[in-house]
Amino acid sequence: MILFLDNYDSFSFNIIKKINLKNLKINSISYNIKKIYLKNIIEKIIVFGPGPSNTINSNLNTILIDKFLGKKKLVGICLGHQVLSCYFGSKIFKLNFFNHAQFNFFFLYIKKYNIFIKKKIICYNSLSCNKNNTLKNISKRKLEFFVFYNKKLKIKSYQFHFESLISENNNF
Repeated sequence: MILFLDNYDSFSFNIIKKINLKNLKINSISYNIKKIYLKNIIEKIIVFGPGPSNTINSNLNTILIDKFLGKKKLVGICLGHQVLSCYFGSKIFKLNFFNHAQFNFFFLYIKKYNIFIKKKIICYNSLSCNKNNTLKNISKRKLEFFVFYNKKLKIKSYQFHFESLISENNNF
């Protein structure tokens, strides 16, 4: 079962629909949830969704990370990616160009096969995060911290929108 934290973004619907298409059970919560309900979370995966806001306004995200880090799988998408990155000490920086509805390429390293795979994805961001030592960067894209994971802490995160209908294969 998956818990989706809706940060009030128009792409939330796409992500929830994509998860439903895979016949996975998903519950969605938003910022107006009372903190008392957080102790009743039973889902094994928490998805920190995209949003139009910034990491400064992400108190609920941080509470969930504090409570479930290393205990549940955490997935970040766009704003969720930035929140997870900042939680581990990354700094947000403004891109020199806006990536709103633009195709980009990045290279994903698959250690098992010792290869890089070139992926074509759609971006909707004007901010990014710098690298840090806690999270393993598995993408090659200039200075950006684009895709990362930490197996021990059960975290995986993406700066881009893989769920967008115009991303290559609309899947990740």
